[in-house]
Amino acid sequence: MKLSVRIALSLLVLALAMPLVAQEKVLTIGVDQEAIGLDPHIITAFSSHRRVDLLYNKLVRHDENLKIVPDLAESWEVPNNTTYVFNLRKGVKFHNGQEMTSDDVIFSLNRILDPKTASPGRSYITSIKTMEALDKYRVKITLSAPLASFLEGLTSNNCAIVSKAAVEQYGNLQKLEAGTGAFMLKEWIPDNSMTLVKNPDYFEKGLPYMDKVIFRVIPEQASLFAGVRSGSLDIAQINDGGTVMLAKKDPNLVVLQKPGINVRTFGFNVTRKPFDDVRVRQAISLAIDRNEIIAAAEFGMAQPSGPIPPGATQWATPVSKLPNYSPDIAKAKSLLAQAGYPNGFNFKIVCSNSFEGGLAVAQVIQNQLKKIGVSADLDVVEWGIYIDKWNKRDFDSMVELRGGSGEPDRFLYRTLHSTGGVNNFLFKDAEVDALLDKGRTLTEYAARKQVYDDLQAMLAQKAPVIFLYCPFETHIANKGIKGFKQIGDGSLYYVVETKE
Repeated sequence: MKLSVRIALSLLVLALAMPLVAQEKVLTIGVDQEAIGLDPHIITAFSSHRRVDLLYNKLVRHDENLKIVPDLAESWEVPNNTTYVFNLRKGVKFHNGQEMTSDDVIFSLNRILDPKTASPGRSYITSIKTMEALDKYRVKITLSAPLASFLEGLTSNNCAIVSKAAVEQYGNLQKLEAGTGAFMLKEWIPDNSMTLVKNPDYFEKGLPYMDKVIFRVIPEQASLFAGVRSGSLDIAQINDGGTVMLAKKDPNLVVLQKPGINVRTFGFNVTRKPFDDVRVRQAISLAIDRNEIIAAAEFGMAQPSGPIPPGATQWATPVSKLPNYSPDIAKAKSLLAQAGYPNGFNFKIVCSNSFEGGLAVAQVIQNQLKKIGVSADLDVVEWGIYIDKWNKRDFDSMVELRGGSGEPDRFLYRTLHSTGGVNNFLFKDAEVDALLDKGRTLTEYAARKQVYDDLQAMLAQKAPVIFLYCPFETHIANKGIKGFKQIGDGSLYYVVETKE
């Protein structure tokens, strides 16, 4: 046998004897915005929440139908309407290797409740009176009064469970993470990418399927689409209607779409003139045509909304039945004249050149307001500045995308109560506060329904913020992606179950 043949056969035998090395399974997600920090208790931007979805867990979470299901709590008991006992999963580990126990749960909730933390989640759990570790894996929470939305509030990322030891060591968690999630932070290159790797100790056996998840920040919608089409991205959230229409024509792509519960809003700093006058706010509300905004900014892929998202069918009042929510130019001009602005006025709308920042929406509103003689200048700012202005309440008016909920207390209390964690309109109204306080303590549907019917009409009348519509949740993916499910609140939890 020739030497070359013997060498070739030897190499073949050696190759067959070597164990096969499994190819790393990587999911690349295209996003149009960078995360503004990772501390779950203080984040507000959707871009941050979408990373936190994979890094942390809560006591309970939403499934794809927005039903509350177990997460870190494998079960819970409600012996009366002010007492909850959560039975924690055993053996759950934080990414630092330490076990998650009752102490971490109580520490996390106390951190959220601490006014110094300035957590948006505080409004969800402010009724907590006492917390007690019954043992290492059982936590008893007693409320000061019944809170119908308590479990719903705990589904928020702002109520995620963090490592007590990590917080005591590092303090702020904005640039690192201390969770129990299916993935762990490996690398973060600002304005470029974030790489997460599989948590080998994740409590859901066999999950996640992917070894690595990479978020790539690509601000332009057309570039996101091109990335999915070329295969450099596996999935992307696409919000531009024209781009979605193109994707629907591509046989190699899958367009996933679901009516969302997040709400596009146009709100005012009611401490600034002329927005301290309710007649001015009502006039602007009467000048706005939601259907025109949806057609122009969303290509029709949205549902008009009042104060409660239309997806919350058992609570939402139809827009057609709310005061000041149908266009009436003549009435709007009359109200402006009564308020002392017969020739209109000039103000600024803060927005950002991204979907969440709502530039396209602001442009349509700008044109609509011309019909009543009001001139709006668009203050188009970079995303980080947008968030800074939001946090500091530094605006005349602002276009936003707010995290909605099928539970009215969870959404409206934090947004419009005078003590609400994200009431950046600085709106304070005794009548609204009274209804919000009452609605969260009632447990019978009929009584609660009447409260929220009255509240929606009152908010449309006082108009501290104009609720516009709920955009559809839209993702474009390659056909090879399996197992990904959308959740109406935008969560990416089901990346945990995604496979190629």
